[in-house]
Amino acid sequence: MAADNAQEQEGPRPVTEADKAAARQWFSRAKQVLDTRNYDYAIECFINGLDRWPTAVEEGHKPLLATALFRAASGGKKPGRIEAMKRPTGGKDPHKAMLNAEFLMAKDPKNADYLEALFRNAAKALYDETVMWAGPVFLDAAVAEKKPSPSRFRLLSDTYAEVGERHAERKDMAMGVEAYERAVRAMMHLRQVDANNLNLGKEQTDLATRLTILKGQYQTAGSFRESVRDGETQRDIRDTERVFQADDRLDELVAKARAELAANPEVSAKVFTLVDLLCKREDEKYETEAIDTLLKAYRKTDNYRMKMRADDIRIRQLNRQSRQIVASGDREAAKAQFREQLKFELRTFRERVQEYPTDLRIRFEYGKRLFKARNFDEAIPVFQEARSDPKNRTLCSYYIGRCFFEKGYFDQAFGVLSEALERYELQGDATSKDLSYWLGRTHESAGQTDEAMKVYGRLLEWDYNFKDVRARMDNLRKKR
Repeated sequence: MAADNAQEQEGPRPVTEADKAAARQWFSRAKQVLDTRNYDYAIECFINGLDRWPTAVEEGHKPLLATALFRAASGGKKPGRIEAMKRPTGGKDPHKAMLNAEFLMAKDPKNADYLEALFRNAAKALYDETVMWAGPVFLDAAVAEKKPSPSRFRLLSDTYAEVGERHAERKDMAMGVEAYERAVRAMMHLRQVDANNLNLGKEQTDLATRLTILKGQYQTAGSFRESVRDGETQRDIRDTERVFQADDRLDELVAKARAELAANPEVSAKVFTLVDLLCKREDEKYETEAIDTLLKAYRKTDNYRMKMRADDIRIRQLNRQSRQIVASGDREAAKAQFREQLKFELRTFRERVQEYPTDLRIRFEYGKRLFKARNFDEAIPVFQEARSDPKNRTLCSYYIGRCFFEKGYFDQAFGVLSEALERYELQGDATSKDLSYWLGRTHESAGQTDEAMKVYGRLLEWDYNFKDVRARMDNLRKKR
């Protein structure tokens, strides 16, 4: 307890610019070895970087978790008892204990015990940014347990409340409100798994009351700040955020944004403000200026976000051109446009995967472009890696099944699609219909008439006019 109290008095371990520079070198090395699928060494590199910069959420913690999911998907072994004993997750040094827990978690990312130790030690070390990142991951693991543990939800609620109170005292109301909102949600989970504890209702009420007070203080502070701002500046900000804007007023705002960027060329926010305004009209001339502005800034700063935004604008232009060509009825021109756009998007998302190798959403988008290009052999492993992201897991399985179907691997397509459909909860929605349709097509192509008719029959019960299901059903009935 003495060590914990000393830690509370001293505050979190200070991080210098030299620490951050050293950490970034380790993070960069981790991303390099990821390309060789050397996941274990990448994990060590991330941990070494986090040792120097323990609150590096975007640079360290998030990509480390993605690396852990990649490793698990590739069949990486979980840590054994001896390895776990060598990395204790308790003791007087919460910094070291947190890193040990995160190392073990990286080799067993669904292990609630490792995630709890990571969360608990980050809180003891007062690494609030890390706490706020690790909390939702820990909560997901706690909820997923066959027999949820009340102690885990108690830890979450109490820790979030402490973080909220600490930031409220510092007048950091935004963080305080967010932490208290999470404390209330964790308490709601606790009440579900410990329904006989009648005292929890009062605790939840107390947390909700504190949250209401903080929100009131936050909104009051915001109103006060707005009231003392310069009126014209405030009007500019409000008008800049409007979706629709009169042409004259938009010209005025663009001129001001150009002048502010010229006076502050090193400020990224000025670049994005001008770009947002230039893109409001959906006029190719202004969008081209936006692209040029972004690429010029990218060449100066090497900030890849600039390049990404420029490419996004170009993709939007290509989409608009495609719609116009399709509407004109020129099929050959439409095919040529499709090939041009797909070539650009493949190059763009391949580059993004190289820049952000642990971002599973980007990997999923790259896989979709590979599928469009009918590059199924390359698309399958990309979707298999992206499937570690729970948000896109079902859609990744859908595309993997489609790839197997297109290659004629019907047994594999059946396995992937049927498992995805079985696990998918929203039966009868668009995703379940697509999964069922291609499952039926797989049975049909494999000559399994009865199985195909069964799947098509369920589809007809959901949606009688879905694609060509009726025609396929009638044709199979005739054949049988």
